[in-house]
Amino acid sequence: MPALTVVANPTSRGSAGAVEDVLRAAAARGWDARVARTTVAETGEAQARRALAAGDAAVVAVGGDGTVRAVATALAGTGVPLGIVPRGTANLFARNLGLPLAASAAVATAVAGEPRAVDLGTCVLHRADGRADAQRFLVVVGVGHDALAIEAASLRRKHRLGWPAYVAAGLGRLRLPGFRVHGILDDEAATAEAWSVLVHNAAGLPAGLRVVPGTSVDDGLLHVVTVTPRRVQDWARIAASGAGLGRADGVLGTRAVRRALLAPVGAEPLPVQVDGDAEGRAVRIEAAVEAGALLVRAPGRRPAATGRIESRR
Repeated sequence: MPALTVVANPTSRGSAGAVEDVLRAAAARGWDARVARTTVAETGEAQARRALAAGDAAVVAVGGDGTVRAVATALAGTGVPLGIVPRGTANLFARNLGLPLAASAAVATAVAGEPRAVDLGTCVLHRADGRADAQRFLVVVGVGHDALAIEAASLRRKHRLGWPAYVAAGLGRLRLPGFRVHGILDDEAATAEAWSVLVHNAAGLPAGLRVVPGTSVDDGLLHVVTVTPRRVQDWARIAASGAGLGRADGVLGTRAVRRALLAPVGAEPLPVQVDGDAEGRAVRIEAAVEAGALLVRAPGRRPAATGRIESRR
């Protein structure tokens, strides 16, 4: 009998009911399913690695982007598919994949959807004390004011407002000066003063907005966006661009790359966020794409893949 582990974040809204639904759906398909709940010390990666060591054929993550990212880190490159039941604040990775958010459809897809090969990002955050923190990301690494806005969005406001809590925190920073950032994008160097620099693996937002229209989570590329608004009206142009209603040339600079390096101009470290989690300050941020590294169960019929897919050349 094939085995499946459900890695669930018990603090996510509705996770208990979702776990029971996954267990019933797995049993109906003849799976031997077990539950591994996350803790503050073990946020999902360790649970997923134990599932792999036990020989499980699939893992389902029940929670938000943080839980999904931890589980995806363990499953990357293994050929073991990840099912996702979104139960977080923004659920950006699920939205970018077009996964259902409604409970019943999400459970059905997480257990029985077609495996789809998608990209992951990797980043190394170099700290002022010499430490280097390596991690994977699903959606975005951001430096500058978007990271500071995420720091300011308290846990209580996130639970009460959902993803608009991030927007509310950012509104108070719109008029603040930017950061001087030096970047090397693939082999090209550039320096800019930016409100934020965003390195996207996936560029969709809630409400159907897209930071970089026309991108996808399986294009084998990272999309670097330099946000440089100079007046309040520029934010309206950015919003219109995200809705597909116009262009924000001169305000949003975009570049598709496979590798990016960002560093502050000067001695002050840059504030960083990874997939909506504040990650403190870094003196250098290195990011790269792992093309096709993760299998995710998705709706519809897509070519199934096994094992790791090498980066496109």
